[in-house]
Amino acid sequence: MITINDPVLFDANILINFKGQLKFLFQFFENIIIHRQVYEEVIGQPLKDEMESISDKSKIKIVEDNFPTDYAGKSLLEECKKELKDSFNIDDLKDLGEYKTLLFAKFNNVCILSSQDTTVWRFITESKYFKGLKCITIQDFAYMLFLNASNKNDKKVSKSLYKQFTRNEHPFECFKSFMEQNNNEIPKFIEFEANRIYNFEQLIEGYRKYNEEDLVCDINDIIQIICDTANHNTNSCISCLYSRIDKNNVDYSIRKCLHDYSMGDKLCLDVRQEFTMKIRKRVRG
Repeated sequence: MITINDPVLFDANILINFKGQLKFLFQFFENIIIHRQVYEEVIGQPLKDEMESISDKSKIKIVEDNFPTDYAGKSLLEECKKELKDSFNIDDLKDLGEYKTLLFAKFNNVCILSSQDTTVWRFITESKYFKGLKCITIQDFAYMLFLNASNKNDKKVSKSLYKQFTRNEHPFECFKSFMEQNNNEIPKFIEFEANRIYNFEQLIEGYRKYNEEDLVCDINDIIQIICDTANHNTNSCISCLYSRIDKNNVDYSIRKCLHDYSMGDKLCLDVRQEFTMKIRKRVRG
């Protein structure tokens, strides 16, 4: 069985989504950590009881705040708190679980946390002090199930779980291709999603800049044309996120490859990411 051996710090929303199935979830993790703030104030008594009932089979550790006491460490801690408060709602306690979880991970050598909160996803991707933390999402867990599947039904269940928590513009087969390119290293979903968003925006931007002097040209019209064209030209350069405007032959149905690969060769097939619809920006969870 493929499992995660490194300690994983769980945020509340993953636990809540797997209420009644924690035994199934936790079997794939060797070291489970939960901050006491999450345990006491967020997850509720039924989940506490469920964790207690499986504690003999799962390694669950409840942790407390543990911060540096030296001058340099305390200064960094204050900077980290300030950055967190700029993104999370601490005053009314709404995001206090995420706040405590991220601080614990930062100062206690925990490199992997688990969260389905897209605000957390954006934060660890873009922040100054927390960038580099890895985050296991339910989509990553679904892919773990897929890798561990022993029959077609198990694979179907894993894909269904993935689809339940994923927007349609990030299809499982594209994620599977991305994971295989990255040696099936988990977690990768946040990176996969961010990569698709970025490359879609870069594709759009090329046509926007070309048409920027045309006052009647609207960005939404450009997006619609690109998506419609891709939808009618699947499995081609036109429906690949790594296609770009060809400034020597500007046409929505003619593209050049960002990587300069030839259509259909091995490098092209290994890297290509299909799209047939608008890929939306990530929004606050």
